[in-house]
Amino acid sequence: MLHIPHIPDEAGWHGYESDLDVRDLHGLFFGKSIEEVQKHFGNGRSIGRMDELLFAPRPVFQYYVHAFALFLRSERAAGDPDSASPFLSLLEAREERDPGSVRNILPLLESSLDFVAENQNHFDASIEIYGDFQERVQCIRQMCGA
Repeated sequence: MLHIPHIPDEAGWHGYESDLDVRDLHGLFFGKSIEEVQKHFGNGRSIGRMDELLFAPRPVFQYYVHAFALFLRSERAAGDPDSASPFLSLLEAREERDPGSVRNILPLLESSLDFVAENQNHFDASIEIYGDFQERVQCIRQMCGA
């Protein structure tokens, strides 16, 4: 059975101080559970979370990306293309920037990826603007060797 990693401790956050955005993320997320950080997604905030998680230390990314995924599966994400698309962009960019960081946790993200891919209309995400979510998810899986 697959398990989401534990809340990152100070060692997991090592090096966060070197990036201004990641310092902000630390202030919001340090020591908090996936459930406790849900309020920091949506309402225009998910694009910022994408940028912060992209440059966060690997243990931080690999834990809190599940908070992002959980948010997308909630009713609060309905009609929020600026959460769904940045989530996919985060996975694409993170795996490119830090190979293995997504691949290693991809099995834990599969159901969320399926949900996003199969529910583009749920997010009111125009294909012309945001691309085809099914194709984008397929590309993520190919990047990760799945």
